[in-house]
Amino acid sequence: MSVRFESVPVLDVNTNNIEVLWPSLMKAMDSSTFIAVDTELSGIGTRKTLMAKSVEDRYKGTAENAKTRSVVSLGLSCFKLTHVDTKPKKQAGNMSDDSFVDEHSSTSCHTWNFLVQTYNIMALCQEEYVVEPSSLKFLVEHGFDFNKQYSCGVGYYRGNDKPDLISDKKCLRSVFTALVKTKKPVVFHNALTDLVFLYQNFYASLPSAMSTFIADLTEIFTGGVYDTKYVTDYVHRMPASYLEYVFRKSQRDNVQRYNTERSSVTINILPYPASDTVNYCKCGLPQGSLQGTDPDQETLQAIKEHICLGFAGHGWCSSGDRCSKSHDIDLILDMDHLVQTRKSRKRKRRNRNQQSDNGDSDESQEPVNNQFTKDQFEEFMSKRLGSGEICQHAGCHRAGFDSFMTGFSFAVYISKYGSYKGSLNLDDCGMEAFKNNVYLSGKNMPLTIVKSAFSKTSKDHKEKIKRISEIVKNSDI
Repeated sequence: MSVRFESVPVLDVNTNNIEVLWPSLMKAMDSSTFIAVDTELSGIGTRKTLMAKSVEDRYKGTAENAKTRSVVSLGLSCFKLTHVDTKPKKQAGNMSDDSFVDEHSSTSCHTWNFLVQTYNIMALCQEEYVVEPSSLKFLVEHGFDFNKQYSCGVGYYRGNDKPDLISDKKCLRSVFTALVKTKKPVVFHNALTDLVFLYQNFYASLPSAMSTFIADLTEIFTGGVYDTKYVTDYVHRMPASYLEYVFRKSQRDNVQRYNTERSSVTINILPYPASDTVNYCKCGLPQGSLQGTDPDQETLQAIKEHICLGFAGHGWCSSGDRCSKSHDIDLILDMDHLVQTRKSRKRKRRNRNQQSDNGDSDESQEPVNNQFTKDQFEEFMSKRLGSGEICQHAGCHRAGFDSFMTGFSFAVYISKYGSYKGSLNLDDCGMEAFKNNVYLSGKNMPLTIVKSAFSKTSKDHKEKIKRISEIVKNSDI
């Protein structure tokens, strides 16, 4: 078990090896505590559709996109909570980052130990579908192999089941059926689009009304749906909420929480033999960091000028890998930390001045770190570039690794906001407040996945869930 990890193994699944990997995939899903899911898509439509003011219109637009676009890869990361270590909690003391303070009042801290298995399934829709140039460009820049997809992608068809086309039980629709059958909690990052595409591509034809879709979801994912983007934006309130930022911030915070004897997460990864099937995605934390430095205003401005602010804020840059600015997520996190530290220092200074004006002066002064100059920053970046520690995840930004990043971020949120009461089931870990709340961009309230008393489930769903029940009864998967 380790709180730090240098790389994560992702098993690439395709038509050449799905027969061999099928038993391990089914076992990993069945034994998991929760399953993190991610998709890579051939397109998601226009921003106008995704940001429609009416949530119903947003659903209808996304549903239409799901009927014309396809899933090009499906990521599943199975997190099994094996045990939880308990020890007395260390007092907070004078910590510089409020994010490290546990949210619950327990006098104990816990180390949540997870066994993780991650799969990236190459998918190939057997029907015509739209490919958006921007999506294709993004995938190519991040190492997606379209030649491999078309030569050995696991085939599937959209919409309702077509019994006459079923020739092999080991297919993508069967993977999704197995996911439903496990009744495990499922975790997404920005869940709505994934949920709509998964339903249309691997489950059944989407219902026309969003209320019916939500009613169906309550019966499809009985273990509950969790959205890390909801937790990030509505609860944790990070400066940015795109997946790579959330994962790296969670990774860094988790190490500091562990080092300061506070609740944290460790993961255990199986020792896979060397194989073309296993793709190791490098994600080790760098040795150096700007945290703890105290740059003057000129140096801080130099750091900002070095960074692509568009990517820093949203995780996306129109220039892609041609951008002259840095997309290094660790440098971005360092900058955000320095900015927040300066704001905190100003706030404390104002409070001290107010106390002094009121005659209630506190003689204690916060420690001031050594000044960090522009020349030192340039030397720091030179060392980082020379060591190859720039965090870009080249070739790893695919559904499999993205599902791991989602799952790990959620595990860290469990250690931060959850509570251990002796059970290893997620329903008993104090995460009820986050269950079935889905992030909605541009809205101040989440979409709640709760069946309305006025909504009925769809006919196609009823037929599908009946077939799944028969499969469970006959143990046919």
